[in-house]
Amino acid sequence: MRAIFSLMTLVLIALPPVAVVLSGNALATTDMPAQAATCLACHSAATSAASGAPQLAGQQATYLQKQLQQFKNGQRGAAVSDVKGQQMAAMAATLSADDINSLARYFSKQQAEVITSSADAALLDQGRRQYIGSCGACHGAKAEGNMAFNAPALSMLSADYITLQLQHFKTGLRGKDKADKPGRQMALFSRNLSEQDMQAVAAYIGAGMP
Repeated sequence: MRAIFSLMTLVLIALPPVAVVLSGNALATTDMPAQAATCLACHSAATSAASGAPQLAGQQATYLQKQLQQFKNGQRGAAVSDVKGQQMAAMAATLSADDINSLARYFSKQQAEVITSSADAALLDQGRRQYIGSCGACHGAKAEGNMAFNAPALSMLSADYITLQLQHFKTGLRGKDKADKPGRQMALFSRNLSEQDMQAVAAYIGAGMP
């Protein structure tokens, strides 16, 4: 009996971790934090257009962590005029530091589904020139983001969401906190953008940067 137990122990030790032998889809489900299902009700590729919420899949973990922390501590979502931000602040208030880290890691490992929208050719050309001249240096040539500059990926975001966030930076709903250096940089940059500029660069990114 002792010999059989020893043999079973050796076999178990030799086996690879369970996650290694699972398929990609099973691994994603196994590793999914409990709160992720609530997030996906608004933030999935299938729901983001109707909800007006950004896709989270494929976004940098450090960026997601920071935004959830800002919603939790009141740096984002505190203004009465920011209805969606207030909703996020209420959700983030229920999250612990471990929850935030787990969610950020999970979504950063998922594959984003880029859903493009159409726009007027002249608007796209204006947006292309605006992006190349002002945005690409930090956010990447393909809007893939750049962690070295704390610049998030934009490629999976809708034109409407990008326009709204640029408006928030311009009006001070985002980027006011002194500790938020990237946010303050975006606020400074957005002050020089007209409504047409915002719509153009958002349309260019939302159209898949043709």
